[in-house]
Amino acid sequence: MTSRDPRQQLIEAKQIAKDHGMFLVERKGKATEYLLYRATTPRNAFLGKRNSVSGIRSLVAKCADFH
Repeated sequence: MTSRDPRQQLIEAKQIAKDHGMFLVERKGKATEYLLYRATTPRNAFLGKRNSVSGIRSLVAKCADFH
């Protein structure tokens, strides 16, 4: 179950990603973007990006097959 606090959602997303061989990058500009990568060799695979914390948490859960 997803909590309502955005900080907690981001922590959960980062932990789920780490547990499933992925990682998040926060790109700050006019608006913060969250990018999801799978750690692969020789190059990391880009999986997607979202502009909100709840969106990136949902994407991480889908890519990790985590419910």
